Amino acid sequence: MLLLILTLCSAGAFFYYGYEALVADRVRQEFERYGVPQYRVLVGSLQVMGALGALVGLVNDTIGALATGGLMLMMLIGVAVRLRIHDAPREMAQAAFFAALNGVLLYLHLT
Repeated sequence: MLLLILTLCSAGAFFYYGYEALVADRVRQEFERYGVPQYRVLVGSLQVMGALGALVGLVNDTIGALATGGLMLMMLIGVAVRLRIHDAPREMAQAAFFAALNGVLLYLHLT
């Protein structure tokens, strides 16, 4: 039950954020601020695919582990980017939270 609830939270968030990265002007501006505008479409696409993989992971632990591990890594990179541009801790809290959440999901898929 824990795996289901956490997966639905993560997948829902990454479907939303991935879609936003693909279409929202606000996110386009954020990627420019991060200094990596060329990665916006890639990141958005990976977020949507990671969300799909997390859902498939409810029936296939290998795919779930790969998807949640990938999402965790992406969020850790997000924290690193925010550290590099000297964002305030509250600005990187969301990425850190989703890195931790997907780390827990990865653990649940591997055990």
